[in-house]
Amino acid sequence: MKAISRHKLILPMALAASLLASPLAWSGDHENCDKEPRHGKHDQRDRKEMMEHRFDHMAERLNLTEKQRDEMRAIFKKGHEERKAQFEKRREDRPEMLSGDPASSDFKSQVAAAADKAAESARDRVQAKADAYAAIYEVLNAEQRETWAKMQAERKERKGDRDHGPRHD
Repeated sequence: MKAISRHKLILPMALAASLLASPLAWSGDHENCDKEPRHGKHDQRDRKEMMEHRFDHMAERLNLTEKQRDEMRAIFKKGHEERKAQFEKRREDRPEMLSGDPASSDFKSQVAAAADKAAESARDRVQAKADAYAAIYEVLNAEQRETWAKMQAERKERKGDRDHGPRHD
């Protein structure tokens, strides 16, 4: 074969090989792939069910009364609403791209303003997490507080240094 003929065959052969080797090509039934959304309401329902399952697991481990369950749900709902509001505020207050001469005083002012906003946002998140923890602590009795502390230690051990914000197992 001539060199030109080989070059013409390389792309179709590579494409055929990749399709044959693709796990999606051999993964089973694809009849309803386009009928089930991967994002949006479907994921929200799954997330809500997962969070409810986690809450039930936590409530069982802590042996919460119905009154305590209601109080904890209210704390978690308030925390969720606060985080959502903080997210919206960060999105609205997002600093514009830094521009100009990096040696100029204007550029340094832009950097300082952006850093101040980020620090304020971080303080708000940490304070909200501390407030939620204090509220949870008030709901629990002494025995439940010990169990809560063990659960938090277990969670920290599982997550290691990957903590990206408050989650209540």
